[in-house]
Amino acid sequence: MTRLTSSDIDSLSDQLTDFDERLKLQTGRDMLGVACHSAGLCEKNIHVKIRKLTIAVVTITAGLGKITGFAQTVKDILTHIGFQTFIPAQTDAAGLAQAIERKSDIIFMADDNRYFAFNLKKSFLIDNIQATGDIFAAALDLMAKGIKGKKVLVLGAGPVGMAAVRKLIKFGANVGVHDKDMVKCQKNCDGIKKNSEQKIEPVHVLKAVDQKFCFFLEATDAKDVIKSSMIGPETFIAAPGVPLGVTQKGRKKAENRILYDPLQLGTAAMAVRAAFPIQRG
Repeated sequence: MTRLTSSDIDSLSDQLTDFDERLKLQTGRDMLGVACHSAGLCEKNIHVKIRKLTIAVVTITAGLGKITGFAQTVKDILTHIGFQTFIPAQTDAAGLAQAIERKSDIIFMADDNRYFAFNLKKSFLIDNIQATGDIFAAALDLMAKGIKGKKVLVLGAGPVGMAAVRKLIKFGANVGVHDKDMVKCQKNCDGIKKNSEQKIEPVHVLKAVDQKFCFFLEATDAKDVIKSSMIGPETFIAAPGVPLGVTQKGRKKAENRILYDPLQLGTAAMAVRAAFPIQRG
């Protein structure tokens, strides 16, 4: 998991309504709607159900310490999509105890290594890595108006990228995967191939990709992975990677066909999956 900085999330809370509006233009759905699509849930009546659930966002100070504004930003995202949310006054174990004492339904916690949501009533945990890979794959499916049978290149064969690969395969996409470590990439692809009939192939030479793929899921922690030459008039990019791995020239060329955020969608996906643990999609 890439450790965010305060500058990554500094103004997110103030931009949630604008983000939702852009998301609706790109996918046809808002954050909650994309999260429901990711979880395989019908969005009908979902607002009524989540308003009955309380989430505690527990501040953790271990390791490198808390990221200024992180807990508040997570709370704001969760409140924005409709959950009852609070931050315990105390941190760490004492904060967790307060969350339990107040009979919270779900807790959110993060340190240097893990960011997860846990449903206290149903003993169900969902990690941000899985949720982020799932929801960006789901968003790309919506951007494509159905990704089934279409070619998608996933950049980054790490945990988020491979979570996205598995979700894209469920959607019926033909998936290529590239990573700077192609030995790891081949191994991860082979592991998925054993359990899937969908096409998944390692892409060894990124320079040969130019406009052969219309759909990208960029899940690296590197800059300038997607070049302008790779982007055509019908290219769509879903990018959970931090920082955004598209060149400045590429960003101008793709314009509003790039979906990127450092925290919002992954957090929304965690909340919906934790609230409704039985996965249907």
